[in-house]
Amino acid sequence: MTTVDLDRVAAVLAEVAEAEILPRWRNLAAGDIREKTGPNDLVTVADEAAERAIAARLPDLLPGSILIGEESVESDPALLDLVKGDRPVWIVDPIDGTKNFAEGSDRFGVMVALVEREVTIAAVIYEPVTGRALMAEAGGGAELVTRDGGRTRLRVADPAGLDVMEGSFNFRFIPDEDVRKAVRANADTLLPKRHHRRGCAAYDYRKLVTGEWHFAFYWKNMPWDHAPGLLIHQEAGGYSARFDGRPYRASELTGGILATPDEAGWREFRSRVMAPIA
Repeated sequence: MTTVDLDRVAAVLAEVAEAEILPRWRNLAAGDIREKTGPNDLVTVADEAAERAIAARLPDLLPGSILIGEESVESDPALLDLVKGDRPVWIVDPIDGTKNFAEGSDRFGVMVALVEREVTIAAVIYEPVTGRALMAEAGGGAELVTRDGGRTRLRVADPAGLDVMEGSFNFRFIPDEDVRKAVRANADTLLPKRHHRRGCAAYDYRKLVTGEWHFAFYWKNMPWDHAPGLLIHQEAGGYSARFDGRPYRASELTGGILATPDEAGWREFRSRVMAPIA
C-alpha cells in the first residue's frame, strides 16, 4: 500500500493556512465572498488561494499523485472521475466550514484525504486557529498532533445507547420534506437537545474522534467533506457505513453516511432514529 509522511502533509497545510487563510480570517471584504448554490454555500478568495497553494505542493510529496479540490471540481465536475483511476489522488477541502469562516467563527478546518483505487489510505484535518492536526493512515491508528508537537492517540467514545448519544445531525439535505420532518421528530424525541448542526464536518469529526460526540449523520456525501474524517474515525476505533450498511467509498456521492462508536450503536440509531428513511 502507498504510504506518505503525514507530518509533512500537516506541515504543508499549516504553512498554507498561515499564508493564505488566517490573514483573511475576519478580514474579508464583501467582494471576497460569493454564493455558489445559495446563501449557505459560499466560496471566498481564501478558499481559492488556499486550494491553489495546496495543489502546488501536495503532489510533490508522492510522485505520480494528482490532486482535486472542492473549488476545482466546482469548475470542472468531471475531475471527480479521477478518484476511480489507478493514480493516487489527493482530495482537498481548502476551507471546510466556509460560511463559518466568512462569518468570523473559528469553526473551520482544512481537510485532505489520499485515495488510491477509490479507497482512502491517509488523511489529515488541520485546524488553522488552534494549530491542531488530526491524522491517520489506514491500519496505523489515528492521532492528534498539537502546535507544540504533542501527540495523543485518538479514540472514539465508548459505545452508548440513544439515551446518552450526542452528535451531529444534518437534516437540511434530506430531499423529501415528509421524511425530513419525520426523522427530525424522531431525533427530537430520542436525542433531546443532543443533536447539533455546526456547519463544519471538520469540527464534527474532531468531536467524534476525541470521544466528545457519539454520532454524525450526513445525507450529502461530497468526498472532500467525508473521506478524511471517516478514515480518522475508523482508525480511532469507530464504525461507519452508508445507510444501507455498505462501506464508504470516496467515489460514491449518494447513499448517506452514519458514523457511531460501534456497529451495535449504528444499528440501533439506524433502526430507530432513521426509520422513515427507506
